[in-house]
Amino acid sequence: MTNPSHEDTVTDNPEAPPAPPSDYRIAVPEEWERVVLDPDRWPHRIDKLVNRSLRRTKATPQLKAALADRLRKQAEDAHANGGVEMYLIDQVIGQVPVSAGLVVTVLQPPPDTAAGDLSDIALSLRARGAADDVTMVELPAGPAVRHLYRRRPEPDDPDGNKLAVTHLDVYLAVPRSDQRLLLSFSTPTPPSLEPLADALVTLFDSIARTLQWMA
Repeated sequence: MTNPSHEDTVTDNPEAPPAPPSDYRIAVPEEWERVVLDPDRWPHRIDKLVNRSLRRTKATPQLKAALADRLRKQAEDAHANGGVEMYLIDQVIGQVPVSAGLVVTVLQPPPDTAAGDLSDIALSLRARGAADDVTMVELPAGPAVRHLYRRRPEPDDPDGNKLAVTHLDVYLAVPRSDQRLLLSFSTPTPPSLEPLADALVTLFDSIARTLQWMA
């Protein structure tokens, strides 16, 4: 989504159709850290996040560097797929570690291809994951596809991942546009913390409901 030019928003034709929204707004808990997915901005932001999250620990420089590298790789992958921003939380609340993230992605249809209906996304997701929970829901920002699933890493995962990850993806149609907005939530889910993951999914749903389109 890009801000419209002056020519896009001012017209002599009073019956011209309204323009698509130029932006969106979403509310997350204040503990969540925002990273704008701009390669010129995220290195400094990620370094600050790592130093802040580990300042009360005895983390070695090697551990800090490894965490920063992992976050940069996450930012690079999200940016390459159309991601515009991500939010992260990594805290210990009481004795319980809480880790979660949200990536906001603008999806463009392939060139010379119609965007299709949201129901087409739902059908495609159902075809790919028989055990996944795929539903059409109504949010304040409009109809959406809700895709809830849990993925366990392969034994030979190249990144060394050993934990299952619970995902909630929410697809919305950008009004009066061929674009789609994808909210991708995720949280690592060891077997002992599956009830916490279920509670976080409830939080993810609440965050998705705060989305507003901006003129």
